[in-house]
Amino acid sequence: MKHLGQLLKKHIETNNIKKRDVSAAAGITSNYLSTLFNKESMDCELWEKLCLASGINPAVAFEVPLSSSKSYSDIYAQTVLGPATVTIGAEQKTLLDLLAEKERLIQVLMAASGLKIGTETEQIK
Repeated sequence: MKHLGQLLKKHIETNNIKKRDVSAAAGITSNYLSTLFNKESMDCELWEKLCLASGINPAVAFEVPLSSSKSYSDIYAQTVLGPATVTIGAEQKTLLDLLAEKERLIQVLMAASGLKIGTETEQIK
């Protein structure tokens, strides 16, 4: 992990951001902000506030590249019917489309398991 205080200080100075604006937005004093510039590490909650206040990406603190060529699955679950992997890609669906899709899936799964769909869920014999 990088030196957080120096990273923040460099970002503020490079982007001509007023230190008093950052400290006010983060809810700390300007003197405390100056003290933090010498800190190699700090509390995650404080780091998050400072990042939001200064506009710096919190991920720059880590030795991980900001963009990676790897593809990650957002959701993975083991279901009764086998593995279920959902990858969120470039195509975005509206919330109502997703809700309708989930409702159809629930109905199909309930029917496949022998459950009756109605006001009361009863097992079909």
